[in-house]
Amino acid sequence: MNLLKIGIISNIHSNLYSLMEIYNLLEKECVEIILCLGDIVGYGPHPNEVVNFIRRKHIVPIKGIYDSAVINNDFSHINENTINNFSVDFTRTELTKNNLYYLSNLPLELSMNFGELNIKFVHKNPYINNQDIQEDILVCGYEHIPDNIKLSKEKCIIMPGSCGKPVPSIGGVSCGVLEVSNNFYNYNILKCEHFFSKINKDMKMMNFPEILINSYEIYA
Repeated sequence: MNLLKIGIISNIHSNLYSLMEIYNLLEKECVEIILCLGDIVGYGPHPNEVVNFIRRKHIVPIKGIYDSAVINNDFSHINENTINNFSVDFTRTELTKNNLYYLSNLPLELSMNFGELNIKFVHKNPYINNQDIQEDILVCGYEHIPDNIKLSKEKCIIMPGSCGKPVPSIGGVSCGVLEVSNNFYNYNILKCEHFFSKINKDMKMMNFPEILINSYEIYA
């Protein structure tokens, strides 16, 4: 039985330190490929470093809503508020032309087939009613909470959570490992503790707004 082991990450949000920790965790799991489900940039202070890391490590990414906001310099899909106004402007200014071009050319979704098993990777769940999903497995970013939602014996929605800016209740950064073969899959959520003192220090040195820094302080 040919088995493919896929590492799944999402919502990095320009946090290089967390990305490196999660990458090391997935390497120990011996994954054969890593997919990133978008929101590569935004919030954090390291957009170029994160994009360069993804490109250097051959991580396969799709475009998230925050990536689109930065690329297009608009707020069609994210809230226009103090944090996002600063973050979109900072990220656009900070990104090299090459990396901005790279982000702008990312696909919005990816699909894989393993025998009769159909898998779609997206940033945000496109289905209003989960019972209507067409794929056997829908793999979503966007939500910062990891989960594995069994819709039926044949269908499920899986989410890796955030490896850059998780919600407080998760207790650390997270990712997923999806093992697939012909008509078979297994999914595990992985978590690791992360101390956000480094990224907080960087944001303070770069004069980020206190309201944005404080959104990370709860993890420091």
